[in-house]
Amino acid sequence: MSDLIRTARARAGASIYDLAARLGVTAGAVSQLEQSERAGTIKVASLQRALEALGERLHVSATPATMAERHLMTARTAAQAIDAEIEAGDPAAALRLTVQALDHFRRADSENEIADFLKKPPTIRDTRWDTLFATAVAWEAERRGIIAPRWTRRAALEHEWMPGQDSGYSARYIDFVKSDAEPEFLQRGIVIREKDLSAA
Repeated sequence: MSDLIRTARARAGASIYDLAARLGVTAGAVSQLEQSERAGTIKVASLQRALEALGERLHVSATPATMAERHLMTARTAAQAIDAEIEAGDPAAALRLTVQALDHFRRADSENEIADFLKKPPTIRDTRWDTLFATAVAWEAERRGIIAPRWTRRAALEHEWMPGQDSGYSARYIDFVKSDAEPEFLQRGIVIREKDLSAA
């Protein structure tokens, strides 16, 4: 995985035998140390000791993982993708992306990942979809015991709307869905059920 010992030896002008003498081990042991470092199996203490014998220090640091590093969407990337699908005239794909974004939010494990997901996204140009997405994120945050960010607050839609194919649903079907719809969404004029928001 790395060649820190060999690189440090080169900088110090030290051979394997020189390092072995400084560590009080055999040249074969130094060779084995370098091999285990390349394989990623070296112990940190052994690596630190070898580098110190060459006049160098080992600095180890950790950085918080981001959603992108885990190949997961954030609210920002999801909103951009949803907006693109709406512009392309594919509301079914926009709904799938909304559901996928919620699934990715559920996979955010650390505080850093949750904060990364919840950073304010760009506005989705279709108010209905912007309201749906904001409401969905707030709904999922509440279910997880997380305080929803301010950007999720939206006014109710002027006209009741059921997401998906915008080809028009029958009043009977809308009433059927409405009977099982999530109250948080209904308050904002969106007719959608919990099962419609699940990736399963």
